[in-house]
Amino acid sequence: MEIEEKQEKQDRSFLRIAMWIIPAFLLCLSVLMILYTPVFQDYAYKLKSMYTSKPLFEGKSPEAIENLMVKSRRNILSTEEKLEKLKPVKPYIVVNTAENRFSLRNVNGDTIRTGVCSTGKNELLIAGNKRIVFKTPKGIFTVRNKQQNRPWIKPDWAFIEDGLPIPSARSAERIDYSTLGDYALEIGNGYMLHGTLYQRFLGLPVTHGCVRLGDKDLEVIYNTLSKGSKVYIY
Repeated sequence: MEIEEKQEKQDRSFLRIAMWIIPAFLLCLSVLMILYTPVFQDYAYKLKSMYTSKPLFEGKSPEAIENLMVKSRRNILSTEEKLEKLKPVKPYIVVNTAENRFSLRNVNGDTIRTGVCSTGKNELLIAGNKRIVFKTPKGIFTVRNKQQNRPWIKPDWAFIEDGLPIPSARSAERIDYSTLGDYALEIGNGYMLHGTLYQRFLGLPVTHGCVRLGDKDLEVIYNTLSKGSKVYIY
């Protein structure tokens, strides 16, 4: 019995050691594999050059240097292509949601008109199982459509917010001919640049996500921008 107990203790001790050694071995192996990958070595050379002021290519073979040069040229071309796609080819508008201001600019970036606007109020509305946050999306958008005197088809949340019963999908109660003003420019996903009945609130974050503009500003923007014009919101 004593021999069996000793053997069992030795087996358990061996298992405990193995449980530590195997993960440690695998970790070391993973680290070595990472250290010897070309990507890691490139970063290591860059860091070495940065902190030691030694040439980036020091100690590298001509083949390795040529590969790095080819890779760098490829990255530069890729970046230039991306920048070219972002470059406006038409007049565009920039909307600052932090200050609720806009800047209408020509292709060269010169300011045509600037002024106040209103953007999302960043409030939460709980409508049944849905949680709706009224905020203006940020990013690069495109004018998809332009309309004058466009009616607003009120969604369910507009009635929920006002504490009113939700009418049927085809009800005339959903059609609002005054809220959007004289002009509307659609930028996708239901968001628009449009007018407002509440001119006194311009410059404040009070919208459900759209960008509201004053009548005179909106008229100039509508006549300056066209389908495909960029809308930058940040």
